[in-house]
Amino acid sequence: MSDELGMMSAWFCGPKAENAAWFNAWLGRIAEDYSAWRRNYFPEDGVVVDSTLRRHNEPFMDEFEDRLLELLARLKGDVPFHSPRYAAHMLAEQTLPSIAAYFAAMLYNPNNVTAEVAPVTVRLELDAGRLLSRMIGYGEHAWAHLSSGGTSSNIEALWVARTVKYLPFQVREVRRALGLEAHGPAASERALLGMAPMAALESYATLWREIAASSERDSISVRARDLFAESVFNVAERGLAEVCTRIGSSPVLLVPESHHYCFEKSLDVLGMGRRALVSVRVDENFRMRCDELESALEAVERQGRHVLAVVAVVGSTEEGSVDPVDHIVALRETREKSGRSSFWLHADGAYGAYLRTVTIPTRAGLGAPVATVKVGGEVREVPLTLPEHGECAALEQIRHCDSVTIDPHKLGYIPYPAGAICFRTNLVKPLMRQIAPYLNDGPIGPEADRSSEAIGMYVLEGSKPGAAAAAVWLSHTLIPLDTSGHGKLIRENIRNASELHALLEGYPTFQPTSRADKALGVQAVCLCPPGSNIVCYAFRPRREGATLAEINHLNRAVFERYSLDAGQRVYEQSFFLSRTSLLPKQYSLATVGGFLKRLGVDPKEYANDGVFLLRSVLMNPWYGYAKRRGRYYLSELVAELYGTAAGLIDTHVQTQPDR
Repeated sequence: MSDELGMMSAWFCGPKAENAAWFNAWLGRIAEDYSAWRRNYFPEDGVVVDSTLRRHNEPFMDEFEDRLLELLARLKGDVPFHSPRYAAHMLAEQTLPSIAAYFAAMLYNPNNVTAEVAPVTVRLELDAGRLLSRMIGYGEHAWAHLSSGGTSSNIEALWVARTVKYLPFQVREVRRALGLEAHGPAASERALLGMAPMAALESYATLWREIAASSERDSISVRARDLFAESVFNVAERGLAEVCTRIGSSPVLLVPESHHYCFEKSLDVLGMGRRALVSVRVDENFRMRCDELESALEAVERQGRHVLAVVAVVGSTEEGSVDPVDHIVALRETREKSGRSSFWLHADGAYGAYLRTVTIPTRAGLGAPVATVKVGGEVREVPLTLPEHGECAALEQIRHCDSVTIDPHKLGYIPYPAGAICFRTNLVKPLMRQIAPYLNDGPIGPEADRSSEAIGMYVLEGSKPGAAAAAVWLSHTLIPLDTSGHGKLIRENIRNASELHALLEGYPTFQPTSRADKALGVQAVCLCPPGSNIVCYAFRPRREGATLAEINHLNRAVFERYSLDAGQRVYEQSFFLSRTSLLPKQYSLATVGGFLKRLGVDPKEYANDGVFLLRSVLMNPWYGYAKRRGRYYLSELVAELYGTAAGLIDTHVQTQPDR
């Protein structure tokens, strides 16, 4: 076993709780330490719940024990995310440091909305934000904080992008009212709408620097704040509809076809309406096509509309694909240099931002393009299709995005809830500031906002668990977010997904020639080679003429076989899968045509049925270790899937297609 795998064995509890002895002892020490903290706070106060009261409460304690035992028993019916047999959703082991930190901080129950009630964990959250920002490649002036998850982070990113989009109009209006000269050449309405986000923020900062340098800065700063608040272009005060009517242009959001459904939700919440979403085609590997993005940008301009933001997906939730962020950044730079409109670039890295750890400080590489598997009782090597150069180039350019969503509770292996949103610059903080008398003492200047260590007044959410901040901080300080630490785990995940992809597509041909089941009645067809650690696939009958409806029904039956039914014991389930669908309202026929051809179905059927896919997310850290002990879980999974699918064909399950 490589040293890389060896060091990871201490990060998690283990599929059979192998590290439980020392970890459980620490949980006990944490609880006792917390109790001691209570006892030692003004010990002279004496006890309140005395022995008599405690004896009086014995019936409650008895009932507590009974109900707790019932809860513990019920929890045994939960899904075994820790097991190598679980290859379904974006869930796996949590790191032991994150569990310990969450448990410890949870006892103190800090609310990170303000340092007044969370003096320790607010600072831990800011430190965690800096760790995540450095992972992305942001500089020292970045601003990041934790959230409940990717959806709230994506909404916050668009909330800020919306404010920044119309900021140049406010700055121009305030300058005129204050009698200040225009900063830079006079710009048209269209130029103001297309101003680069960093330039718009810098124009705001420049105005305040000029005010600070004025001999009458106190009175002018008060007036400037009032002017910004009363500006007819202040979207936070006036609302999006009024500002857009005054400008004479409406906003759109450009997203790849592979976007998460939360972006429709975001447009609903922000008052833009879901129809403001414009979907950009992806390629056969489900990565945004930059030629299609460029065409969409030009179409928006011809229509007299404007782009609120462009979203690049870094690790799509269905396919795990990474959009070509490097090409999107280059496209934006080209447009800016030629005087064309720019745009806010947001990376939805809720799932895949941690993939960047395989590139820090330099690309680690994914190893030899072969894997050892066990098929038909024989151990052999199979070739792998590894995602490497294109994805790494994209990941390395995330630092040029204006905002990035990250979910530590996914590929960060942190307990829920732990999302995060990172902004390229803390210049956004003054624009996000909310007034709450119990959180702050009144207005302060933009520069003070930028350096403020407060969180609650600058974020979308209110109450937030300090325990999550402690979990992210401890885990990421112990397991570095680079190739010496977290990147090793991510590297194994990607290789495991590539191994599963190779097994699914090649299983019949990998069988020894002496095997009677070499000519199985089904064939797995993968949607595309994995761009990270997710594999989507479907089984089709080998016979000719199977309809898409029949294939969908077959794969739905396979999924149901590897899912828990209501009341079913978890111990009865040998493996776990998840599922997704390719739907015409999201993916065009042109996008999925190649896959439909490989499935051997008439493309015309797609409009009626869509495609039901099986989906495996390879997050479990134990596959490599298990091979040392002769267990090839991915090989076993594929063998079972083929056997199950072939058995369903034999029993004619597929003759009842979806309606």
